[in-house]
Order: sequence, then C-alpha cells, then structure tokens
Amino acid sequence: PVPRGTTVYSEDGLRDAIEELGFPIVTKPLDGNHGKGATIRITNWEDAAEGLRFAKEYGRAVIVEQFVEGDDYRLLVVNGKLIAAAKRTPAAVKGDGERTIQQLIDKVNEDPRRGVGHEKVLTSIKADQHTLDILKSKELSLDSVLPAGETLYLKSTANISTGGTATDVTDLIHPYNLLMAERVAGIVGLDICGIDLLTSDIAIPLNETRGAVIEVNAAPGFRMHIAPTDGLPRNVAAPVIDMLFPPGSTARIPIIAITGTNGKTTTTRLIAHLVASIGYKVGFTTTDGIYIQGVQLQKGDCTGGVSAEFVLRDPTVNYAVLETARGGMLRSGLGFHTCDIAVVTNVAADHLGMRDIYTVEEMAAVKGVLPRTVRKNGWAVLNADDDLVYDMGRTLDCKVAYFSM
Repeated sequence: PVPRGTTVYSEDGLRDAIEELGFPIVTKPLDGNHGKGATIRITNWEDAAEGLRFAKEYGRAVIVEQFVEGDDYRLLVVNGKLIAAAKRTPAAVKGDGERTIQQLIDKVNEDPRRGVGHEKVLTSIKADQHTLDILKSKELSLDSVLPAGETLYLKSTANISTGGTATDVTDLIHPYNLLMAERVAGIVGLDICGIDLLTSDIAIPLNETRGAVIEVNAAPGFRMHIAPTDGLPRNVAAPVIDMLFPPGSTARIPIIAITGTNGKTTTTRLIAHLVASIGYKVGFTTTDGIYIQGVQLQKGDCTGGVSAEFVLRDPTVNYAVLETARGGMLRSGLGFHTCDIAVVTNVAADHLGMRDIYTVEEMAAVKGVLPRTVRKNGWAVLNADDDLVYDMGRTLDCKVAYFSM
C-alpha cells in the first residue's frame, strides 16, 4: 500500500493535484534526501504553495501525495532479507515551565551522542527556518516557555539527520510487514533498501492499520540501527559485507607481478594482452605508464607501490598485471601484500650504484622480495639460466616454475 500521489512542476500542476487528491497532502522534492524540502500535513492552499516553493529549492520536480497518519518506521532490507527496523521520532523538546524553547534545544544538544551532521550517532537539533515556521504556526517563538511536561516537535519529518531519534523495533515487527518489506525491496530491485512506512503499530499488519509505504531509499543510513537512541543495537554492516564477499569467497583480484633487470615491460605487456584476450578487465603498470582496460591513464615510470594501488583501487579492474622495478620497490614498496604469480626475468649489473645498491647480489636480494610475496598455492616463475634468480626458488613456500632461453 502506498499513498496516492503525482509529480508536479508548477502551481497549476499543484492545483490539479489537490483537486484530485484533496487535503491533507505532503510535498517533497522528487530527488531529495534526508527529509530536505519536505512539508507534511498540508491542509490549505497557502501552505501547499509554500510547500511547493520549499521543495523546489532542492529540485525541479515535486511529489504531491496524500498525507497518511501514523508513526514513522524505517525497515532495512539487505540482500532480500529484513535486517532491522526502527521507529523514528522527530526532533523534539519537553517543557519544564522555566526554560525557553531555545534553552531546551541547547540542553538536548548537550547530549554527548549528538554532533554536527553525521559525525556522531545523533545529530544536533538546529532551529532552522522550518522550525521557526512550525513555531509560528503554533503562535510560539524560540523565546517562548513551554509548560512543564508538554512535548513540542521541532521538525515535520523524523529523519535522524535533522535531529530525530530512533527506537529499535526489530523484534516487534509483524511477519506480514516483514514479508511486505522484503517484497518491496525485490520489486524495486535493490540489494540494500531502506523502506519508510507510516503505521500506528508495526506489530499489526499494515493492511489492518491502513498504513502505507511512503518512501524507498537506495542509500539508507545505518546510524539508527547500529546505535539506536533506545533499544537493541543491530550489526547491520555484517549482512552487507557477507553479501559483497560471501563466506568462503575471495575478496581479492588476481595479481601477476613482474620484476628483473631486463624485459620487464615487454613481459608485462604480453601477459596483460593474454589475460585480456580471455575476457578479464585488466589494469597494468609499466615504465611508461598505467593502463586500465587498454587506456593509458598515467604517463611516466609507474612501477612502484603507488601505481600498483592505483590499479588495485580501480572498480572496473578484475585482473592486475604489475611491473615492479627496483626503484619503485625501494621508493614506495610493492602496493600489495601477496600476489598469485611472480615473474623474475633476470638480474644484471645495470643500474648499480643507485639507492645504495652496489653489487649484483644486493640487486638480487631486492628483486627476490617479489617471489616471496607469492601465496602458497601460487607460482614463482624464475629464469633457470640466471644463477641468482635460480637460487631464489630454494627458500620459497610457493610452487616454482623455471624457464630457460
């Protein structure tokens, strides 16, 4: 169940919508978030026109829909399963008969759990223009003194980002509402889905309370579930990680690393071409640049750890082929902890005297770091014609393959 509504772009469209839907209504930007630009419980044309102007500050298109009575609930569905549910309450203060509304707000904001924006589990309450409009409609101001025990809601929406609070109700949700939330996420096609609904009681089926789903969020916040104001905290991050990286699966992409005195770039390019030809999206580094799926994104000597990290962080790459030179290794490390295959072409007397490497044996010791990073089931591919490279295989824990020219 959802409220009837439409999308408008002007006051003429708003008039048509009101004629069709009647009052009370809600206005909110089509592409808004965090409750920005939303006005609820509109009962007359003047407030409707103001709600339209407010919503258009955040987007050209404005949703106009029927207002539904009920408490505000957020249901979180991850990978098709309901993970957590929270009842959200708008930012509010309770009068004590002595302090002004502003003083009451300041007192609430002293809560160490509150901070600016999303820096803490709760957001500080800000008396913005929306709050001032609410006070004005009640013939109040920030200097007014509330009677003892009276609760005043300072926002029309219950978003945590505007100072609201949350109570965990995961264990109270009715099976009908649970199934409905999982079906909504599936119909919309979201792996991570925050479903907002209004109902008088989450423990009663939605079709019996005449409640409604009012919004589906593709990027829901987790604060209200991880650290609710009241109730049991829920570890909602774990199901997300399990969905992205199922237990038993690897979170790594294959890495082939190449080092040696001569032939590194040619070998890197040949391997990258072979891997790409069987369908992988390859990122590779060489002495002339960084390439992502065949496109050069960086020029220059890119054979160090920083360049390797550039490739490994690219979300489009699912196979890395990395030229790893002595200079880059000494300058910034490898950029990875383990690799699947390491190739050592040879060790020669070129470039001695640079970065405190004065002998061929010292050069071999540096380049020998690479095959030692190969995982146990991986392969070190070593030049059998080069005694220093051949000797690297004697102390390795991985599989070793030798080649000869």
